[in-house]
Amino acid sequence: MASDVEIGRALAAVAATLNDQKLDGFDTGRVQEIVTEALGGEPLLTVDDGGGLHDSSGTRVGAIRRTPSGEWITERQNEVAKGADTAIPAKPQETGLKGLVSKLKGS
Repeated sequence: MASDVEIGRALAAVAATLNDQKLDGFDTGRVQEIVTEALGGEPLLTVDDGGGLHDSSGTRVGAIRRTPSGEWITERQNEVAKGADTAIPAKPQETGLKGLVSKLKGS
């Protein structure tokens, strides 16, 4: 089980790294690498496809998201709240003209 300090360290590392690298999209595998490296190589926390950060029991303890201005932010979650073990859904892919415009803009 990850401590509060470890959760905070992982979330800070994710926000700093994603913003430094100016990544446009969420890459679960890459974010998982950042989290694991921040914890000294120990797989104490897992990342889901929607940006949720979970402890070994499956409880969501943090969230990773991108603001409309393009900044990556992280936040702690209330792990005892109802539904805290539910994955944060990924944003659906936009289709049609709106999806094409989003791809051209790089968002």
